Amino acid sequence: MFTTDETKVASTKKGYFPTIHSLYSMIPRETREHMERVGGYSEQIFRYLYKEKPQMVEEEFGTEFLKCSQEVFKYHDIGRFFIPVSVLNKVEKLTDEEFQLIKDHAINAIPAVESIYKKPYNREVMKHLLEIAVYHHERWDGGGYPRKLKQTEIPLGARICAIADTYDGITSWKPYKKRQTTRDEAVLIITKESGKQFDPYLVEIFRACMISIYD
Repeated sequence: MFTTDETKVASTKKGYFPTIHSLYSMIPRETREHMERVGGYSEQIFRYLYKEKPQMVEEEFGTEFLKCSQEVFKYHDIGRFFIPVSVLNKVEKLTDEEFQLIKDHAINAIPAVESIYKKPYNREVMKHLLEIAVYHHERWDGGGYPRKLKQTEIPLGARICAIADTYDGITSWKPYKKRQTTRDEAVLIITKESGKQFDPYLVEIFRACMISIYD
């Protein structure tokens, strides 16, 4: 699904890394913590989906993915390696140029993964890792980025991660928020985006998963 144009990035590679962990460790701590949380939320949604439709999940992802799914989802923001720390940690409103740098992290996942000398997973799992990293900002209605994919054109793993990523963004503590958003409020916000930003079926899976965990 990746085109030649998508491999063109604004930043220059900073060298090659022996493992994905060594690359990951160079990403700022706050971003790594976000990645960890999103990996966990994605895993909860994924496992609930697997419980509901095991055959479909195994056909889509393969059995090897099941062994490392949470870690693969964690690497969804691996392309943020190319974003300057000053931009990642900026509290004030971003400039247009800075906002584009943030958006470019999706495409920059490709050179980031290419910079890893020792691939941690087999070819099929690496394909899913890249799809999640590149396409988790696509929208069900086609209004996302980087390729404006819509509905089932968006890989399933990326659709799952999109919900988890948004949930963490809504519920995480922000210094500029007058009042932090509650878990229930976040679920309601995501539910309202069913059929727009998110896959409607996965929103129902997400809601059921949240009820099973917290109620």
